[in-house]
Formats: sequence, structure tokens, C-alpha cells
Amino acid sequence: MKYLLFLLFYLLFTPISGQNFTAKVVDENNEPLVSATVYFDGTTRGVITNLEGVFNIENPNNLTELRLVITYLGYESFFIDDVENLKEVYQLQPKAENLNTVNLYTSPFSREEMIEVFKRNFLGEGKPARQCEILNLDDVVVYFKTENNTLYAEALNPVIVQNYYLGYKVNFDLKAFEVKFLTKNLDDSYQKQSFYAGFSYFEDTDRKKERNRQKLYERSLDKFLKSLVNGNLDQTKFQVGYQGFLLKPEKIFEVKPIDNNLFKVSLKPDVIKTFNGKYVPSKIILKYKSEMSTIQFQKPQLRVDQFGNNIDIQNILLIGEISKNKIAKMLPTNFTTD
Repeated sequence: MKYLLFLLFYLLFTPISGQNFTAKVVDENNEPLVSATVYFDGTTRGVITNLEGVFNIENPNNLTELRLVITYLGYESFFIDDVENLKEVYQLQPKAENLNTVNLYTSPFSREEMIEVFKRNFLGEGKPARQCEILNLDDVVVYFKTENNTLYAEALNPVIVQNYYLGYKVNFDLKAFEVKFLTKNLDDSYQKQSFYAGFSYFEDTDRKKERNRQKLYERSLDKFLKSLVNGNLDQTKFQVGYQGFLLKPEKIFEVKPIDNNLFKVSLKPDVIKTFNGKYVPSKIILKYKSEMSTIQFQKPQLRVDQFGNNIDIQNILLIGEISKNKIAKMLPTNFTTD
């Protein structure tokens, strides 16, 4: 009872600037899960449950649109989008060890060949990717389906990536991974598209890599969007264009603040096209020094938080240099330098 009264007092009087979230985690028998990992997706903020299975975690930098993830070895991960209305108790269920083994032995390619494709499309390419090591590669299962020329990857445990370039250890709970090819060939020239999704938790292992982090951040989509909503894009090296012409941002975008430290970024009417009454995705050119990228707006607007994080990730498609920013170039969503 004393513990509950203290907890109630703590929750009622915790200031919003350091908002804390508390709940209990139990197993399928309602027994406390001790040392379960609880973290905010995409951030460096994580804790473990105590001897009673209780966690207490603080909102990192007052991020909006938070997703809380609860994981425990051998159990299905659980994620919570509505963190403002946490339940008192969350129950995890044992994970069924049924990784898909289709074509493991009949695949036209060796595991080594398929793993190379996985690493190329998961980590990315270039110097940061070369300085990344997947610490538990044996946990990754890869297979190729010839009926749709697609390579898949699954993992029973989170994929652990040691990023020596950025000084982070990333725990990535892989939920989906696929690379589509035009034909039964793993060569880059036949690759059609790739996709992966999951939850990520960053552990800061080397703060001396701040310069590398800053270098990547300056050319990132987050930096572009943050500068756009703050109205200081002219102080960066980003340029934007439409239909082959470089234009001032205000000719392309309209930015309006909305609730909870969010901004609505909308395309101006002049860059919105329709066909038979339906919206045609608009392609906006993004130039950083000599690097060229395209942001294809699947919908004419998106929401951005105060750190430049795109809340509506499904509303845009990235093409070109910026689309190559895989795990090796990924920074925590609560990363900021200014």
C-alpha cells in the first residue's frame, strides 16, 4: 500500500518537462518479468523492469508520437502507441519458435550470397556500413522465393549491430525484411526494391564519435525537416526544387504549427497535380552539396515534430542518395545538436 501511495504521488506531481511512465510487466502466468527491456522506439532511452516487474521510464526530450516497446528473451515483443494512457499491467506471451524455413535447402543461392544481400540492404553501403558489425548474424534466417523473386529475412532475436562509425550499439527487433528482384538473380542491377521494418533501441557506446554523428545529421532528412519547420533552411546547405528548377522553400511548402509540438508541412497548390480528380504524387528535388535526392509525396502533407522526425512516414517515398540511409546511418530520434 505504501508503494502504491508513493507511486500515485510521484505520477501526480511529476512535471511535464520530465514526464515519466510506469507500469508492470508479467508473463503468461501473471508472474513478474524481471529485467525485461522497455524502451522508446528509435531512441537511446531504455530501462529494465525491477524485481516486481515494474518499470519507470522518462520521456526523452519530450518527444511526441511516442511508441513504447517491451521485450523479453523468448517472448513476443509488445508495443504501445498510446503511452499517455498506460495500463497498470502488460502481459507478454511466449514466442512461437516457428521461423519460416521455406526454401532453406532448395534455394538457388547459398546462405553466404543471401546474407550479403541482407547486409547491403539492411546496413547500407559506404564507409559507415563498412564500420558496422552484426554481432548475432547466426540468428538471421534468409531465404529466397523463386515464385516472386524475393529474398526474405527473419530473426528470432533482435539483430544487434555494433556501429563503430557512429559509436552506437543498435538493437533492432526485425519485423519484416524483403528485397524484390526482376528475375532470379541477386545482382544489384536486377534489384527492384527493398523494405524492412522493426523497432530500434540505441545504446551510446562511444561519445567520441560526435563528429561523425553531426556529419550525418547535417545531411539527413530530419535536419532538412527541422530546418524547414523552424524557417532557417537558408542557413543549411539544402536546396529544394520542382520540375527541374531550384525554388525558395516557401514556393513549395506551407508550414503550420499544430498541437503537441507538431508541425503540418503541406505542398503549395502550384506543386499539386491531379488526374481525373485523384492526387498525383509530387516529386520534390532535395539537393545537399553535390548529393541529389527526390522526396515523392504520396500525400500532399505530413506531420513533423520539433526534432524534424517525420510522423507520417507512409506519406513520402525517398529516392536517390537520401534513400541509402540504412541502419548504418541511422541516428536516434532524440538526437539533437542545436
